[in-house]
Amino acid sequence: MHSVSLIHKSTAFAWIYEIWCAGCVVRHSAVMRQMGIDARIPETIHERPGPRAPEIPVRSMLTPGRIAIFVLFCLRRACVAAMRPALASGFLWFALVSVSSVHAQGVVLDGLSSGMLGRAGTVMLEHGSAFSAEEALALQRQGAFKGAGVAVPKFGIGSQPVWFHLSVDNRGDRAVSRRLLAGVSWIERLDVFIVRGGVPVSQWGAGDGDASRRHPLGSLGYAFDHDFEPGITEILLRAETADPLALPVRLLSPDAATAAMRLQDYGYGMLYGFLLALIAYNAMLYAGLRDSSHLNYALYLATFILLNISYSGRGYEWLWPESVIFQQYVTLVLMVLFGCAGLRFASSFLELGRLHPQAERGVRALMWIGLGAIALTVVMQSQAAAAVVAFVFVLAFSVLMVGLGVLSLRHGRRPASYFLAGAVVAMAGAAVTATSVWAGLPYSEALFHAAELGMVVEGSLLALALAYRMRLVQAARTEAEHLSRIDPLTGLLNRRAFLGLAEGVWSTAARKGRPLSVILIDLDHFKTINDTYGHETGDRALMAVAGALNRNCRRGDISARWGGEEFILLLPETSAEQARTMAVRLLSDIRAMPVSDQAGAACLSASLGVVERRKHEVLEALIREADGCMYEAKRAGRGCVRGVPDAGGDTALAAD
Repeated sequence: MHSVSLIHKSTAFAWIYEIWCAGCVVRHSAVMRQMGIDARIPETIHERPGPRAPEIPVRSMLTPGRIAIFVLFCLRRACVAAMRPALASGFLWFALVSVSSVHAQGVVLDGLSSGMLGRAGTVMLEHGSAFSAEEALALQRQGAFKGAGVAVPKFGIGSQPVWFHLSVDNRGDRAVSRRLLAGVSWIERLDVFIVRGGVPVSQWGAGDGDASRRHPLGSLGYAFDHDFEPGITEILLRAETADPLALPVRLLSPDAATAAMRLQDYGYGMLYGFLLALIAYNAMLYAGLRDSSHLNYALYLATFILLNISYSGRGYEWLWPESVIFQQYVTLVLMVLFGCAGLRFASSFLELGRLHPQAERGVRALMWIGLGAIALTVVMQSQAAAAVVAFVFVLAFSVLMVGLGVLSLRHGRRPASYFLAGAVVAMAGAAVTATSVWAGLPYSEALFHAAELGMVVEGSLLALALAYRMRLVQAARTEAEHLSRIDPLTGLLNRRAFLGLAEGVWSTAARKGRPLSVILIDLDHFKTINDTYGHETGDRALMAVAGALNRNCRRGDISARWGGEEFILLLPETSAEQARTMAVRLLSDIRAMPVSDQAGAACLSASLGVVERRKHEVLEALIREADGCMYEAKRAGRGCVRGVPDAGGDTALAAD
């Protein structure tokens, strides 16, 4: 009884599966009829629908959908033939999933995201003469189109024209407005067909190969608005260009399209604003400093802005909408000019001509080779060759910039660390954008804008590099100014620096009526010391006296080497009596210094003149009077202090 029951159950399951399979076949046939496709497998090649197309093997007409239907019927018969129910169920389920996956091509309009639709479509390269839309549709029905397999199909430089097919299913009961964004801004010719029931009902032309055709919306590509009626609508695209051919396709709602435009405009506004600010800043620095690195950097940034305006489609949209030939070559020429401007900046910033002349000659040679090659391709009107030259030159330029940074860093150029970091980021951005558009990396919006992001980071790092180099120059200038004010032997101020500082102290004392004194010191018999013990001993004696001055000076006092073996002290807020006390202390320290380390060597001696400001009109008068007092000390036998006496005072303050 149990066996009989199982047989009845298996038979019931078989009939249920048979009804299910029949429903799937009916649905499949209805969908194919709605798309204008004959669901029957033609017996001969002459039964193909549509116009006669290039010769195709009959087996190519056995499309995956038709094969799946045939397998489905075979499996259904096997179920009826009393196969084991579990095994039959597994085979039937696999077949139904296969049919479902075949019809997964295309997109459902409701809830469609704003992403790229390449994986939902099919593509075909056009060989020989150009196909009409009807011929392309016929080939698509016959299975000549293949799945793209990627979100954005790419075909490289100099590709054959490409056809792209996408089915759009509007499952609602009314038309839905969508904006189709297709292609990249440098496509020369883009034809768009809207197909209903196997017949093209709308057609648009775009591309930069004809000024009368639709122009791009910046980096978003070409835009086409359409109201999708309920049911299946097919989109058929034909793209052709000698440049790298990438075919991004998106369907956006009006709100999403507006948001994408706004995001693009804000993004480019921020990019251009940042770069223009850097250009203006460096141009002003060049005008003020006459440093060619700032000018070359401004030109480097300016060429990138022009290049970006060109390859993003803004130039063709705004600046040269009627210049078709110019549009075909301007991006490629600007790519080479951008690389040359970058190499020129690197050469001046890293001082290759002075530090690495061979590298500088190599850079110049590469620049001339790039300019000559791109000029030759333009003259020969070979756009594909120009594209190869431009992309290869940009990649070589990016690698060379990194190499120059490494070379300079190895030779101790500290600003080269910023330059190297910026060059690495820019190289990565340029390489990512170039390979995502040409070959290597998959195309995406993020990768397409990598060069712009890299340029922003590089611009910031190179601005830091220029600022760091300017800081080094300022530090060197400050050091030079400091050395020009300092006596290199003693470390004291020289006469020029002393007068510059003393003038302000003098003015303050004269204006406020405050005391101010000067001490002038001259070493006794210094020429004899040099002649007897040598100039090295004399130099040590001068340094010892400078050390004594530094030890005895207070904060605010100004000491300097006045010239030869003479020293001077300016003592603000100091009366004559206080100055005399300091002079005596200095003389005592000087007398304690031996002239030489030799046994029996004599000690140093000095004559000092001390004067306080009274009715002197200028500082020079006060110094002249102190000089007279110093010579009076020498006439008195040297090794003493002399000054102008106070009322009833004595001028002999100290003596041997």
